[in-house]
Amino acid sequence: MSAPEPTHPLAAVVRGRHGATGGEPLRVSFPAREIVQVMMRRGQDSAVAAAMRSAFGIDPPGPGQAATGSGASAIWVQPGQWLLTAPRGTQATLAARAEQAFAGLAAVADQSHGRTTIALSGPAARDALARGCRLDLHPSVFGPSRAAQTPIAQIGCLVHQTDATPCFELTVFSTLAEPFLHWLLEAAAPYGVQVA
Repeated sequence: MSAPEPTHPLAAVVRGRHGATGGEPLRVSFPAREIVQVMMRRGQDSAVAAAMRSAFGIDPPGPGQAATGSGASAIWVQPGQWLLTAPRGTQATLAARAEQAFAGLAAVADQSHGRTTIALSGPAARDALARGCRLDLHPSVFGPSRAAQTPIAQIGCLVHQTDATPCFELTVFSTLAEPFLHWLLEAAAPYGVQVA
């Protein structure tokens, strides 16, 4: 018998329109993600790169970068470490795929229930994030497939721009997801925000 799926940390959030009315609002959603941390063992650079190409169809991204392959994305978090993400509910769990791919080459830790992803999209998304983010989010320096870890509103956050809309996936520790979302809704309120 398997354990029940835990309640999403943002399950009680009131959906609908918040903040300013009129015009196209920013959009906030809560994509269910499997998240796995991969920590390379010393001297295994080439083998890990080959394993990632074989299992996920991507080369390990470098500093400040993310890459998307067959059913998963890899986000650089520090030298020799990446987060792999995939939509939850895929046929084989991401952790099992990663453990098989990197056996003997890297430590693999399932972070799926310890981290929560919040997606923010819309033309004013950069402006809303800039109210509490220390990164330069100008499109000339931070565009699609860019990623960085930074405090936002005093909460550690992994920022990953997934497309040119722009859409940002913001990943935080699940215990801090609710206060982070409250800050995000306040930051987005002047532009109007729709919570899906």
